[in-house]
Amino acid sequence: MVVRKFVTALAISTAVILGTSGCSLSNNIASMQPYAPSDGTQITVDGVKGLNMIYLTKRVSGLDAVEVGALIGSFVNNTDQPVQLRIQYDVDASEATDVISIQKKDWVSEVIAPGEKYDIGYNESPAISGIALGSNRSPAKPGELISIFIAVNDGPGSELKVPALDGSLEQYKPLVDNLEALDEHSGE
Repeated sequence: MVVRKFVTALAISTAVILGTSGCSLSNNIASMQPYAPSDGTQITVDGVKGLNMIYLTKRVSGLDAVEVGALIGSFVNNTDQPVQLRIQYDVDASEATDVISIQKKDWVSEVIAPGEKYDIGYNESPAISGIALGSNRSPAKPGELISIFIAVNDGPGSELKVPALDGSLEQYKPLVDNLEALDEHSGE
């Protein structure tokens, strides 16, 4: 009789423990998933990791409310070979005289050595200047996502949706304030 009560109590306590903890045993734990702990997005292409990719934009007073914008982010070459990055995105060409189709911004980095970090728009490095187009094919506004394509060397590109932000967030205000200067130097 004592053995029967012990086995029953053991079975009930095992069922309660497994029943209440079963969710965390069978589901992915969200805190274990990789994510971008910032306002930007991240991507890994052929062993090169892009971090905190953001498109910054600003309306410029005195220039008939024309927007200026720039792409910023960092890349880490996790391969054992030197690489070059190629970034491409759609830009506004409405001011050009003989434009038939949407124009593409093509940018190629310097050679990045194995294990090196390469900044775009951070640590006094130039950003990639250009007025990016949002999903409605007009200049991207804060809150929208723009599509950029990133390729390593001559490999196929991978698409990344990058958030468009302005100086509303205090940490980006100094970068946004410099966008007019970036636009004059074209970021390259």
